[in-house]
Amino acid sequence: MRLDFNVLWVDDQPGRVAAQVTSIKMQMAAEGFEFKPRQCTTIDQMKEAISEHVFTDEIDLILVDWDLGNDEHGEDAIELIRDIVQYKDVVFYSGQATVVELRKKVYEKQLEGVYCASRADLIDEVIGVFESLIKKVLDLDHTRGIVMGATSDIDYMVNTCLTLAHDKLDDTGKAELIENAMKRVDKQVKNITRKGEKLKAEPSIEALFDAHMLFTSDHRLRLLLNILSMEEFAGYSSSVTTVNRYRDGVVAARNTLGHVVLVPHGKPSTVVDDAGKVVDIAQMRELRKLILDLRTDFRTLLDDMQR
Repeated sequence: MRLDFNVLWVDDQPGRVAAQVTSIKMQMAAEGFEFKPRQCTTIDQMKEAISEHVFTDEIDLILVDWDLGNDEHGEDAIELIRDIVQYKDVVFYSGQATVVELRKKVYEKQLEGVYCASRADLIDEVIGVFESLIKKVLDLDHTRGIVMGATSDIDYMVNTCLTLAHDKLDDTGKAELIENAMKRVDKQVKNITRKGEKLKAEPSIEALFDAHMLFTSDHRLRLLLNILSMEEFAGYSSSVTTVNRYRDGVVAARNTLGHVVLVPHGKPSTVVDDAGKVVDIAQMRELRKLILDLRTDFRTLLDDMQR
């Protein structure tokens, strides 16, 4: 499971479901997930989409309208889908045929894993399936994986922004940027040396586990902050808030989740880390929402720097 909830949506008139798209997107965002529909208006477009193995591997749900125009119908589309995507849930809906009629069509085609709904009830049906799916993976261990995956995406964007910024500078600016980074490395080397001396003087398994790498993700974030404060990058200065929010609100929580084993405590939705801090599903929901928000801001910064 990822922060992105990927949907294949087959409807020949996507404008008719625009309000549903907006409502579903808002409700999923409230849970810390981004609703990402890929809309196909014809069966040929749908076949092209499901032929992309990378895409089909990441599909979380499939939505199919009954009347697809040009004498094409949803049950035929679902039959083709099932040849390639056997085990993903499908919501089959219509603004014309009744739910009973849709179920009859599904039965006649012997299609499995298909939910039927009227277009008026489509939002409730989709959110119901969504909630059923995420409840299976929202124990803290799975949530940790979701957070680690999303922050790895942001780390990649930060690295790319640093590379782009470096390439935009003149030779003097590039030298100063590298010098700034090396100062942080030197400081980290000295810090590690001190820790090494302390470890030799007072060896313990806990102190051994406290050793970390030379140029961490937080070092890269601080370097990016320095870049954004340069006159050459004044046009991107609004992203300083994004970087600081990420450092203050996400990095520490990500590190806690990544460096300790969370031991079940009472209900599976609540755990206690090795420092005695309680982490629960509600806190993880807020963390996912924050990461979603910041990921969008980092993408905007990256897009701006690529222009």
